[in-house]
Amino acid sequence: MADNIEFYKPTLRRKDMQSVLQTMVDEKIGPGVKKQEFLNLLCEKLHKKGGIAIRSYYDAILSSLKLSGVKEGSIVITSVLAPRIYKIAAKSLNVKLKYLDIDEETCCLSVKNILDNIDENVCAVLLNEPYCQIPFNEDFSSLNIPIIEDISQSFGSKFDDYYAGCFGDIVICAFEQEHVVSCGGGAAILYDDEKKYKDLLKKQYQFISKYEQLPDLNAALGIIQLHDVDHHLIKRNEIFDMFKKALLKTDHQLFGIKDISFFSNGWCFPVILDSNPEEALKFAKKYSVTCKKMFTDSVGSDYLNQYSLFPIASSSLLRAVAFPIYPFLKTGEIDILVKVISHLP
Repeated sequence: MADNIEFYKPTLRRKDMQSVLQTMVDEKIGPGVKKQEFLNLLCEKLHKKGGIAIRSYYDAILSSLKLSGVKEGSIVITSVLAPRIYKIAAKSLNVKLKYLDIDEETCCLSVKNILDNIDENVCAVLLNEPYCQIPFNEDFSSLNIPIIEDISQSFGSKFDDYYAGCFGDIVICAFEQEHVVSCGGGAAILYDDEKKYKDLLKKQYQFISKYEQLPDLNAALGIIQLHDVDHHLIKRNEIFDMFKKALLKTDHQLFGIKDISFFSNGWCFPVILDSNPEEALKFAKKYSVTCKKMFTDSVGSDYLNQYSLFPIASSSLLRAVAFPIYPFLKTGEIDILVKVISHLP
């Protein structure tokens, strides 16, 4: 029996750990120089002016909502495919989330749908970019309310001049072990408008900064990842394209953008099945491939039987599965995955 092809695997090599070991030897494992170096590199990659690197994705969501000016009773628009952690964060602030259906092509929110559902009580948009997708050809600035863009699953995806991170007034990104860039935990909050957000963010963390900012030990991991990220993204995209060709041999559909000009970050390979997901999971397991249902932890999992509310997202909520992609997949493992995807029941 072959070893299981795991769903996530950090893109770290033994030689990459030298920087982390040096950080430990220097006894600078709390927030410090490495944290700032990581943040500077991240801002450079995403063309942002500034921000903060912190220890928790949940806190990044909370802080971003506060930065956007929401108050108790405010309404924030988000996608029905958004992760449940959004709901938990909003509830802690007594903020209400309004869930909208997705755009059929990008699987993200569209400006048109937001405009159709916006009123004076809507104070912000929490823009979820699920499973490699970005909402290209959208001008969110026309909404005239703050856009919080979550690129945790889309970091590195691009389409022509559009890229993950270019849509939000505030951009958040998680760095858990499963993400394209991993610090072994943590998240960042970034912005362009220094005049609007710099002092507000500083004020939020002025008394608890050393307890909330990303430690240098984690930042050292992130620096290694960012230095190699372009190479890793190209490798992920190459594997993604191989899997796309394999999927064409089936009756199943690629989740999200299908245009050949789209550069996917290859965070995973997402599929909307034309069959029962349990059959696909069982088939993949037969070949020691880890395959996962995509939206079991989304806010939409509470609306599985309400097709009329979210007619486009319903198929994703019910029948979307994902296959692993990471740069360290061996040739034999890629061959197995191609075989499984091209013969999905």
